[in-house]
Amino acid sequence: MNPDMELRHEVFAASNWDPAACGAGVDVRVENRVVTLTGQVSSPAVRHAVECAAQRVQGIGSLVNALTVQSGSEKLRGEAGRN
Repeated sequence: MNPDMELRHEVFAASNWDPAACGAGVDVRVENRVVTLTGQVSSPAVRHAVECAAQRVQGIGSLVNALTVQSGSEKLRGEAGRN
């Protein structure tokens, strides 16, 4: 398997293993061992948990945390759409 693809799978596995990061809806991109996390998360704590989970993966060259935290109004819109 491609080393970048392996790292991507390992980062997903690490974040799914961590209860604070699991289900955060994060996209992981890897190019030349540089891992980039993108997407929106519900809180700064989740953002940090996802970053920490990714950092536990061996073989990462560097990590770019481009995750954004949803604002209160975005959360409300999302909850209204589920009803």
